[in-house]
Amino acid sequence: MFAAPSTQKVSSMNSKKSLLFAAGLAACSAGASASELDDRWYLSAGIGYVAPGNDRELPGTGWDVDGGPAAFLGVGKTINEWLNVELNAKGNRLDLGSGNGDWDQWGATLDGLVFFNRNPKFSPYAVVGGGWMQSDTPADNHDGGIAEAGLGFMRTINDDGDTLRAEVRHRWDFTNLNAPGGKENHNDWVMMVGVTIPLGKRAEAPAPAPVAMAEPEPTPPPAPPPVTETVVLKGVNFCFDCDTLSGEAQAILDGDAMAIVQHHPNATFEVAGHTDAVGSDTYNQSLSQRRASNVSAYLVQKGVDASRVTAVGYGESQPVADNSTAAGRAENRRVELRITEAR
Repeated sequence: MFAAPSTQKVSSMNSKKSLLFAAGLAACSAGASASELDDRWYLSAGIGYVAPGNDRELPGTGWDVDGGPAAFLGVGKTINEWLNVELNAKGNRLDLGSGNGDWDQWGATLDGLVFFNRNPKFSPYAVVGGGWMQSDTPADNHDGGIAEAGLGFMRTINDDGDTLRAEVRHRWDFTNLNAPGGKENHNDWVMMVGVTIPLGKRAEAPAPAPVAMAEPEPTPPPAPPPVTETVVLKGVNFCFDCDTLSGEAQAILDGDAMAIVQHHPNATFEVAGHTDAVGSDTYNQSLSQRRASNVSAYLVQKGVDASRVTAVGYGESQPVADNSTAAGRAENRRVELRITEAR
């Protein structure tokens, strides 16, 4: 939850008091798009298809091995910004041709998912794993080790953190069926789609501690114009991974923001968007620009001359607090109104 709207003076080059209010450019509930890391345990499940290699054809059996359905069910945990660990139970069925029955396999693997980024819209990863697999054929039953490696991605679909996932793996199956002329290991391709469902509630980031601001020192006679002031807009919040203004944010802009604009009839205004340092530079730059542009467009819609308002996204380049703490990241996710006025 976000704190109730408040105003606070950030800087001033003259002795007049500025109205301060403010808004963090944070996503509510799901935690600021690519910002807060979701480290809850989760369940994963999915279905897919196994394409067997030609090395499964066993001389003298008459088997014509074709691909078949597959499924998995597992549990996982986010370890850090780039690594997830999963334990997956899995099984599949291969068709041995007309009248020959099926080749059933089931087992489990311990997998590591190495993420290239944590963008909730598209989080690509590489996966490596190893485990054990039981093979049941009409002729005999055997078991052995397996190793897997491949690529996949996840996409967050709601504020609860549920994701869709898809991946392709190459499987090395070291089960030896002891069949005359047969191979001691097999190479298959496994294609899977599924979901992950986090367990428990998402941890809420602590509200940023209020910062005591010292009274400005007495200033010398006014410098030549223009005079610039910066006002932090708290309370202008956005929903999960979006740039649409909430009703609460619109109410703040209707009241406090328009009051500031009316108090400075000769001023021009820059709406400056900022993010924390979690996520890629490119993604954070784009997100801050979109949100700043929507705040600017709303002010113009409410009657502010478009020539007086510009929108600039600064991404994560201008932090005001420590990005290594949750409180610091929350303070860095903000929108500022920068006022330039000749007096």
